[in-house]
Amino acid sequence: MQMWHDKTRFQDSEYRKLELNRFINYYNTVKPHKSLNGATPYEVLEKYFYFDEKCKQRG
Repeated sequence: MQMWHDKTRFQDSEYRKLELNRFINYYNTVKPHKSLNGATPYEVLEKYFYFDEKCKQRG
């Protein structure tokens, strides 16, 4: 979060909210995370739910 906030100048509160939403989307769906072995949080969740659904179908 700090990397986003320190590098952005905000014109007003609405602009800040818009940019925050964009940053959250980028952080969770585009930016690879070392702690997730290069995956994004979205990819990890997607894999989790895909695996869970496959287990239910077998089960």
